[in-house]
Amino acid sequence: MNTEKSSLPSPVNYRRIAEACGVGKTTVGRVLQGTGYVAEKTREKVLQAANSLGYRPDPSLGALTRRRWPLGAKPQTATLAWIHQPLIPPSNHPAPEFVGAQQRAAELGYQLDEFSLGDYPTAAALGHVIYHRGIRGVLIQAFRDGINLELDWEHFFTIFVGPENDLARVHTVQADFRSAMHQGVQACVSRGYRRIGIALMNYRASGTDVPFHAQALFEIDRLGRTLGAQPAIHHYEPSDDSVRDFATWVRRERPDVVISTNVQPYYWLTGGDYFDRRLRSWRIPEELGFLCLRDITELPDCSQISLRPVEQGRQAVDLAHQQLQHGIVGRPEIPLRLLVPPVLIPGATLRKLRIAT
Repeated sequence: MNTEKSSLPSPVNYRRIAEACGVGKTTVGRVLQGTGYVAEKTREKVLQAANSLGYRPDPSLGALTRRRWPLGAKPQTATLAWIHQPLIPPSNHPAPEFVGAQQRAAELGYQLDEFSLGDYPTAAALGHVIYHRGIRGVLIQAFRDGINLELDWEHFFTIFVGPENDLARVHTVQADFRSAMHQGVQACVSRGYRRIGIALMNYRASGTDVPFHAQALFEIDRLGRTLGAQPAIHHYEPSDDSVRDFATWVRRERPDVVISTNVQPYYWLTGGDYFDRRLRSWRIPEELGFLCLRDITELPDCSQISLRPVEQGRQAVDLAHQQLQHGIVGRPEIPLRLLVPPVLIPGATLRKLRIAT
């Protein structure tokens, strides 16, 4: 019997790679199979060790793995986190973005856990809780104001759902606000409106204000060149103290339709004397048309451009799922921005005007 050892080199397997870089075999498997969560530094160390040792995957083992864990199986990271600011005023109705995210998460086999920043002393404390619960996918509902959320971004794959937070520099899923403005103007022009007034609420979020304002300026220039019309823009604050300035703007500019980024001007137009006895009320759409570039559940008959918040939530979960399947976490070098196209919902607040020939 020949007891001499074979001169052939032993195969490079998970054990050898794990010993070379000081991690467990399970971690090596996650990296090389592209499944589960692994910190970026550890991932790079494993890949470098595998490359230097000359690792080559075994096709037969890969086929066996695919049969045991087929594509589309329940993900290893079974929980996602949804972070939001405290609701002011408190509400029992979940945000539509959360509803969409919850629906899609259930379809993909995830549990979506809700976290309010108001329940923790700091954002860092919340991040500590999420991390030690084994959660790596984090969805954050857009904040009312741009704030620096102090999370340890390197531990999570993070998505803002709604206007992006410039201070965070993470991925974003939001409505296509420029397309919403364009669709709104086109809807009014196609119905014969020519004196278009655009009322822009100051959201104080660059992801909302900048695209709305930029597209409004573009539409003004375009309509001036093609129709000889000159739309007027009015900026207002989201409070009833702004009603008099808004009413003055309407009297001065005399628009035949108002396109607004918030529903508040509708109430100012239809109930001006309620806010100030010296102001008049307008009959909509007989005297003045109105179109809102927001989803208005309390006024279902109002003409509006739906920003599809439910779909934004669903798309955010899809993006998180795709990345987590490959174990991708950490702050990206170039954040993705996924824009969800809006949809026109015709209503009773716009009418068909006769176009002079």
